Amino acid sequence: MFLTRKASLREALADMSHHQQGNHGWSAFHECLAELAGSRDSAPLDDLLSALWRGRPYISDTHAITLLGIAVRHLLRDEGPAEVFDPELPLARRVTSLGRLFQERGDTVARLMESHSNSYTGARRFLLPQLVIGAFAEARGIRRVRLLDLGTSIGLLPRQLNNEVVFRRFAGDLRWNPAAPAFRPIPLELACGVDRAPLPTVEWVRTCHGPSDYYEQRFGEVLWSLEQAARTEHEVLLRPLDLLDSPRLEGFLKSFSFNVVTCNFVLYQYGEDVRRQLVRTVTGALGAPSLLLVMELSHALTRKGCTVHAYRDGSTEPLHIADVSDAHFIGEVTVRPELAVLTEP
Repeated sequence: MFLTRKASLREALADMSHHQQGNHGWSAFHECLAELAGSRDSAPLDDLLSALWRGRPYISDTHAITLLGIAVRHLLRDEGPAEVFDPELPLARRVTSLGRLFQERGDTVARLMESHSNSYTGARRFLLPQLVIGAFAEARGIRRVRLLDLGTSIGLLPRQLNNEVVFRRFAGDLRWNPAAPAFRPIPLELACGVDRAPLPTVEWVRTCHGPSDYYEQRFGEVLWSLEQAARTEHEVLLRPLDLLDSPRLEGFLKSFSFNVVTCNFVLYQYGEDVRRQLVRTVTGALGAPSLLLVMELSHALTRKGCTVHAYRDGSTEPLHIADVSDAHFIGEVTVRPELAVLTEP
């Protein structure tokens, strides 16, 4: 079983090495990890992977890979530039450095991977939910939206909703084909976010951004958005909740009578069976009218782009409402005909 999972992980690494974004901050690490995984000195890495798969058997390959990189970066954050992330250094030197790190500090890396997830937070990702939820609420005559954001990280998305200052800054970099729904304030009565304990911190989110100028800009947008949305800091409830705990998730949804749920860039972290169960749990706990809005990576983390699906009124049948050229929401949204099912009276 271990050899099968390791082979699958190495295939995912090979796919991720061809990502169109090039040196996005993680590619040097992915190259280094792939070389170490195929070497005769992979025993410390194998021990890490074994521990991870025992503790989190449903974790996807791409999430395991990103979590490894984030844990290493977090561990080395106070020790100056980490050579394992430096593409200018010879590969052999980087591989040796990474292998030594796993051998000497593997237990610490393992603990970080057991207790954390990839909590990357994008400041622009609320743009589409803002427009779609606003249009859905108006079309269905919903006067009180009680919203839950699954896998919320630091809760940025629910805090950004209805903030026109933040919306106007980023909306111009996202082109809609053929056209975007109009901006409508969402009639928010309650906004809440849940994530796996311990709840991520801003410092952890910083670590989840790749070590590159590109990701420094993206993280700067997160900090700016937090400042602009400061007034909502105490209005959005954040709670620790493991999304894989189906009974507790179902109870939480029903106890607060949520009618709109967002789940953004979370499902890729799990295997297909777990993804389907999560959708069933959420939709089964929602009445009508209701909306589950899911934004998910088009090809895990091996290509740019994301797809957007909606589940309405408790149905488990998805409506494919849009595709986005870049999951960082800089680019183009291609609207699918199914969006009209949600947004037209």
